Amino acid sequence: MTIVGILGAGQLGTMLADAIHALGAETRFYDPEASAPAIRRFVGGMSGPWTDLAHLRAFAAPCDVLTYEMEHIDTDGLRSLDIDVVPSLDVLETTQDRLREKRFLRSAGLPHVAFMEATSPADLVTRGREFGFPLIVKTARGGYDGKGQWRARNEDQLDLVAQQLEQDLGPRFACAMEAVVDLEREVSCIVARAHDRSVQVFPVFENAHEHHILDWTLVPARISPAVARRVQAIARTTAEALGVVGLLTTEFFLSRTPARGSESEPVDGIHVYVNELAPRPHNSGHVTRRATSLSQFDALARIVLGAPVPEPTLRGNGYYCMGNLLGDVFAGQTELDLGGLACHEELLEIMLYGKLEWAPRRKMGHVIANACDADRALAAMRAIRGSLTLTPERPSEPPPTQR
Repeated sequence: MTIVGILGAGQLGTMLADAIHALGAETRFYDPEASAPAIRRFVGGMSGPWTDLAHLRAFAAPCDVLTYEMEHIDTDGLRSLDIDVVPSLDVLETTQDRLREKRFLRSAGLPHVAFMEATSPADLVTRGREFGFPLIVKTARGGYDGKGQWRARNEDQLDLVAQQLEQDLGPRFACAMEAVVDLEREVSCIVARAHDRSVQVFPVFENAHEHHILDWTLVPARISPAVARRVQAIARTTAEALGVVGLLTTEFFLSRTPARGSESEPVDGIHVYVNELAPRPHNSGHVTRRATSLSQFDALARIVLGAPVPEPTLRGNGYYCMGNLLGDVFAGQTELDLGGLACHEELLEIMLYGKLEWAPRRKMGHVIANACDADRALAAMRAIRGSLTLTPERPSEPPPTQR
């Protein structure tokens, strides 16, 4: 029986393991946190640092192939293991470093927001003046859910960011400056690319963030067919150019006005930019568990195990909305009261990830709703999520005008 080793044991790994087990294979997990959800749920899990080569070798010994659910992994030890990693470590090392990722986008001729690199606090301030304001500063490593990024509207604010980064990063100082995009929408598109180079592209998802954390995902995205086709084409080209075998999620900015100095892909009055890449299952892709004929987890399981991947298509003609449940929802409870969900006929799925500790803005679960149109799907998701909270649900807001 094939054994798949999964690096990281959070909610993504848990859902991936279910898909792998459905195909008759087994899984093993490795995570620095001994209490990670998948280590508690599945047998054969190991806990240890990413840098512990002896632990990694012991973990990988019974496995036939490795995959991962996160980018924040030290790859040095993994490179010493004689085992296939899907997607490859080359892909992982490109996407876990924002500067390497942006250099890749530029060299591949893919549409991206203008950026400039800085390797010291003084370099950041000097080059920031040259780049122009406003700008976004992003650390090269360690950024997710809004971590490691700041907006600077003038030189004084950039000085403060430089001081903070000097304190946080020290000799590891490396960051990028980006032009600010006047956002129309944010979307993402997942591509599944198999060992034989066959490619399947998922529908385009529309995403909304709050405090830089994904709040909800809607599919199909409220964009024109021409824009959707272009986004899918760029996502496919990106996966092929990067040489991905596995999943690649490409996040996009859409704007009606071109960003300063940037290389966009204009279509149907919209400028399309690649924002970031993730070579793994993605938070926005949770909606595929109910919205498409094949989920993102099923697709990756098939690729890892060498099974064919059919085209993922939308189920029915309605709209599907996934809403994250953050730690704020738990409000100090050890368990949520699910009794209020009975009246929500639009509810297709509620999943709690099994994390032992709640914290504000920590992803604790999700819900998925379905309705005949986008507004009703969004309203249903909010009503379902609101029935789980002890505080009033956040009001609906229009798409942001700036990142």
